[in-house]
Amino acid sequence: MNKLDECPKCNSELDLENDSLQVCKVCKYWTKAGTARLDSITIME
Repeated sequence: MNKLDECPKCNSELDLENDSLQVCKVCKYWTKAGTARLDSITIME
């Protein structure tokens, strides 16, 4: 299974927990292993 090496928010190393969840110890970003969680984007006009 592919997984992220670095946190997309702060570029710190992501730790694999329970073989299915990756968590950043620095900024608390989390995602399922093999995916990237994208926060919603607000478009302002």
